[in-house]
Amino acid sequence: MSTDFEERIRARFQEGFDQWNHGYEAWLKWCDTLYESDAHYNVYSKRLTLQEYKDMMGQLFAVYDIELGQLDNILIEGDWGAIRYSVYILDKKTGVRSELKTMEFVQFKENPAPTGARVVEGWALSDNPLSAG
Repeated sequence: MSTDFEERIRARFQEGFDQWNHGYEAWLKWCDTLYESDAHYNVYSKRLTLQEYKDMMGQLFAVYDIELGQLDNILIEGDWGAIRYSVYILDKKTGVRSELKTMEFVQFKENPAPTGARVVEGWALSDNPLSAG
């Protein structure tokens, strides 16, 4: 049986999928409610500050249309969550479409309402890493 905190983590993941497909600016605004100000995200084996992560995603959004597809799995235990999902990529320069299979492992911090569950640190892995360069 899951705890209330675990259910809030699950809701954060589901809200994230709803917010992502509204573009980079909407994602940036949503980040301010999802991540702790000192959060880190590990992408392609590089540990990034929250600002570095936002900047990297801005560079990727400039080169690609990025759409989250199906959310395949959500696993929650304590303050940890893991998700597996598809990402659909359109290279704006070449018009080539591709699909990535992605997993994220995320540690959350419980905060009083209205702040709620927020990301402390996350790790994202894809079967075909993107590059803005």
